[in-house]
Amino acid sequence: MANIQVFPTPAALYHSAAEYWVRTAKRAIERAGTFHIALAGGSTPRALYQLLATEPYAGQIDWRRIHVYFGDERYVPRDHPDSNYRMAREALLDSVAIPPEQILRIQTEFPEPELAADDYAQVLQSHLPEGEIFDLILLGLGADGHTASLFPETPILTVRDRLAAAVYVKKLKAWRISITYPAVEKARQILFLVTGADKAAVVTHVLSPSADKTLPVQHLQAQGEVSWYLDAEAARKWEVTK
Repeated sequence: MANIQVFPTPAALYHSAAEYWVRTAKRAIERAGTFHIALAGGSTPRALYQLLATEPYAGQIDWRRIHVYFGDERYVPRDHPDSNYRMAREALLDSVAIPPEQILRIQTEFPEPELAADDYAQVLQSHLPEGEIFDLILLGLGADGHTASLFPETPILTVRDRLAAAVYVKKLKAWRISITYPAVEKARQILFLVTGADKAAVVTHVLSPSADKTLPVQHLQAQGEVSWYLDAEAARKWEVTK
């Protein structure tokens, strides 16, 4: 059963998510000496990352023991305005003392997106501990039910034999590289961050036990702990129906 929390404002959600990150990182470091996290893109994670770069949160984390990965990436140069890596770097990574070799971005310099995906799958296999397990994956939720770049009606939804794959998203007319269902499902903890009234309908569909399981996020078979952090606007229709 997922843990679902609703916050009155986005700011309250960001602070609670920062506390969640700190707790989870401390537990992982105490257990194994390292903390392996996959970051999400988007405006809600950006606000969280900016908060984590400030006190009181930044000083509570041993950043030297953090290993950073990315749940998905646009097939654009790393300094492109649409790059998830660039966003995370500007919001957080440039401000904390994570060793550069522990920031494992998706290498979009490859001439084909499939090559970038194959490379990242190998990176995940070689760097993730204990059978390719993330300690924490941060995820968002699109209005169409996608998470990471697991979009509806795309071939990546059937990929089960590797940890990352390339996917062409027709409605965006763009390539993405994303971790796959198996990579997400084995995570110790998954935290969904969802804000805004434009997500209210999809939140209600995803979190309703009686809803048809037609959306990509509904097909995740998580083995670890799953938490949903919603602001009041994103949760407003779900709270009426629950």
